[in-house]
Amino acid sequence: MAPSTTGTGLAPHPRWRRRHAHPPGAALPAAPRSLPAMAPSVAERLLERLGQAAGPAGLCSLEAAAQLGVDHQTLVGAVKSLQALGEVIEAEARTATRWELSPEGEEVLRDGSPEVRLFRSLPEEGLPQAEAMKLPGGSLGFSKAMANKWVRLDKGAAGGPRVLRAVPSVQDTVQQHLGQVRAGGALPERERTELKRRKLLLEV
Repeated sequence: MAPSTTGTGLAPHPRWRRRHAHPPGAALPAAPRSLPAMAPSVAERLLERLGQAAGPAGLCSLEAAAQLGVDHQTLVGAVKSLQALGEVIEAEARTATRWELSPEGEEVLRDGSPEVRLFRSLPEEGLPQAEAMKLPGGSLGFSKAMANKWVRLDKGAAGGPRVLRAVPSVQDTVQQHLGQVRAGGALPERERTELKRRKLLLEV
């Protein structure tokens, strides 16, 4: 079982929500004027993000930090400053699971998936299979590209089996999904499970 990370569940205090209720599409309420100067911008952005969150569950502080692009401890400091003002924000300890890119995932995010790297390195006239295996992406890229029907193997080619492109272009959805995770976004379970199976994601 993967270890868990302790975050904080955040939600506007009910009385704060009632006092600052606003119709859909209207400007969100500003942070209190008495907000301490330690992290006003983070606190204001947090209140705005909480105002946009649907439902009573609020946000996890880990997710909120990722969405706001700040360190978790910085966000915790902003939460404490808001709590010191009274009925502004509610917080409760919560155990959450996070996803991080593995070292292999970091490489794919930087350079592209093996299947796309092989496809893009393959010339239009193709290559003998033995030479294609030496391209970026190697045998793993070849097997994935074959499974995706991006490339085909011409076994009757002169000189032996030849790897050829089967489609004009491809999109690197694996790299895109890893980028979403890095940015703090959520993925559908199917895509997340596939990335975990390929050891590109780690559950922490």
